[in-house]
Amino acid sequence: MRRSYLVKLAISLPLLVALLLLDQVSALQGVPLLLVTLGLALLAAEVLRVRLQARGRSSVAMLPFMAAALVLLLVFCKGRHTTQGVLFLITVALVFDILMVALGLISEAAKRGARGILEFVGLTCMGLILGSALSLVFLVGPGRPGGVSLAGP
Repeated sequence: MRRSYLVKLAISLPLLVALLLLDQVSALQGVPLLLVTLGLALLAAEVLRVRLQARGRSSVAMLPFMAAALVLLLVFCKGRHTTQGVLFLITVALVFDILMVALGLISEAAKRGARGILEFVGLTCMGLILGSALSLVFLVGPGRPGGVSLAGP
């Protein structure tokens, strides 16, 4: 295997385990699980990003990840009662994400016209599908350790 791949693996695996363990702390409100799913989306879109940058399409190289992050951030907030600080951070991330996607669309439309817009739509759809698949983690909801109670609230 290549050395850079082994270095990435040596860094990401302990980080993944640490984030999954931190997700058990209820005060963090599920943010570590959000970071894990965003990391998985970034890893899944990495191959396409490298190909797009090699072909000179750096303005849309991160588009699949950005579209997936948009879905993940929106689904993360659905039905949760989070603190104002977490909501502020998610709002800032969503605004930045939408801004970057819009700048990618403007850039592709200006450079390549209709062909660039079609490529943009295709890459965005790929990212939305990736984000929808990864967002099942939040919709299904991982179980918490502990006993099962039949008592009501």
